[in-house]
This record gives sequence, structure tokens and C-alpha cells, in this order.
Amino acid sequence: MSAQPLRLYKSLLRLIPNYPSSNAPKLLVSVREEFRLNKGLEGQELKKAIGEAEEGVKHLRQYVFEEGSPNWQVTSTQNPMPKKD
Repeated sequence: MSAQPLRLYKSLLRLIPNYPSSNAPKLLVSVREEFRLNKGLEGQELKKAIGEAEEGVKHLRQYVFEEGSPNWQVTSTQNPMPKKD
């Protein structure tokens, strides 16, 4: 595993226990399993998985107060409740 996925994995493992949700323990198990399953990815598949992990870290940081970064700004990249036609 290269440095970037390992860095993302460690970030997720640090952030998830402080995520304000009753599903945090399940999320932690899910992240561990997904990284285990994806450890052999290469090329475009690896880039896609890294992008998804980066979005996950970004999302968690919006809700988890980290020491030294009191930024409570929340932004959304997509409409969480799209209108159905």
C-alpha cells in the first residue's frame, strides 16, 4: 500500500470514533473491510478509490472537531435530497 492510501486510512480511523452518529462503530468496521478488500487495486480503480476516501475524510472533518482547527463551516458538493421528476 502506498503512502497516500495509508494516510487516508489513518485519517479515517482517527476521525470516525469522534463522528457524531450512532453508526460510527459500523462505519469503522466498513472502512476497515473496504480498505482490506481494495489493497490490491491499481490504475484508475485505485484513483477512484482514493478519491472516494478523500471525500469521506473531507465529509468527516466537517462534523468532527479536531484540535487546533475550530472550523465549523459545512459545505455540500451535491444536493443530498434531489428532486424526483
